[in-house]
Amino acid sequence: METTTMERLQMATDSYGAVVRYGNLVIATSYSWHKGGVYGNDACIYHLTETPSENPWQGKSFIECGLELIKQADQIFPDDGHALAWALANLPEA
Repeated sequence: METTTMERLQMATDSYGAVVRYGNLVIATSYSWHKGGVYGNDACIYHLTETPSENPWQGKSFIECGLELIKQADQIFPDDGHALAWALANLPEA
């Protein structure tokens, strides 16, 4: 089980990627080198594993709460837009 936070994902993502909150989910894509010498964007969907504090001055905010990886694309995309489109089409049912 891979866990992280939205804050960590944002710090690890360059300008060719994106980290987007979608309700209690987070969609992340980053640009990097992949096996076979291919550069491109991956796509991952995470779900929230902790409840954010309603008061931002006490407890954890959304970006500090734990996230668990629930789905990852098995293909590489030419850009972040295509990666985000895959993620939006593959969101779990609410």
